[in-house]
Amino acid sequence: MSFNLNQGKKFAAALKESKPNEQDSNVQDSTEENSNYIKREKRKPYTFSLMPSARIKLTESAKEHGYNSSSNYLNDAILNGKL
Repeated sequence: MSFNLNQGKKFAAALKESKPNEQDSNVQDSTEENSNYIKREKRKPYTFSLMPSARIKLTESAKEHGYNSSSNYLNDAILNGKL
């Protein structure tokens, strides 16, 4: 593949032609999206102990409720006041 020297000039000219009004509306849209964005806490690992039978029941309950992991199920159960 060969390099075309004129291609860089065309690209630079196309960037200069962008209208300021379009840029302002894009900035407005992105701030609206950010204001509607629901912030979530970052997940952190915690270590705690369970009896093996409790772990089995937790895993089974998570699968029954459609969760892929018992961690997600336990997190949602705690936050929704089910525990």
